[in-house]
Amino acid sequence: MDDNPRPEADVPTAHFLAELRREGYTMALYVAICLLGALLALPEDDVRPHSLQVVWGVTVGLAIAHWFAFRLSSQLVSAGAYRRSDVRLATAQLLGAAAVAGLSTVVILIFPERLEILAIELLLGGFVAVVAFVAARGGGTSRIRASLYALILLLLSVGLALLKNWLAGY
Repeated sequence: MDDNPRPEADVPTAHFLAELRREGYTMALYVAICLLGALLALPEDDVRPHSLQVVWGVTVGLAIAHWFAFRLSSQLVSAGAYRRSDVRLATAQLLGAAAVAGLSTVVILIFPERLEILAIELLLGGFVAVVAFVAARGGGTSRIRASLYALILLLLSVGLALLKNWLAGY
């Protein structure tokens, strides 16, 4: 198994740059959805004192598992080779994951402890909604339809967070 990236052209094409963005956004969405799910599943009293550890633990765990799977699948489809483009794609994915954890960390630092979990859940739901809006607009839908699509996803995300808090008695 060759651990050294194979040389390729140093100038990425427009198609490859779009692929880098897609990989970064995909990983950011994946981490946001998984992190939201973890926060909704765990009892808030268990999470609140350890919110930074939960955010970064889930993010790093997902990133490591994804990196492992990405590296293995890259070698599988490239006859054992690991190319420079694979390193760039993996870097974009890790940056997407780190961006979500970084935004969540800012929320933890800004909000009082009693509100930080709800604030993170709202941030993650809002992040998914913003990406939905941008994706819908990129697909050619009108601002109104894209806004409705994003609003529905935001309401679903917020609804889950509020339902969780209501069921927990908060």
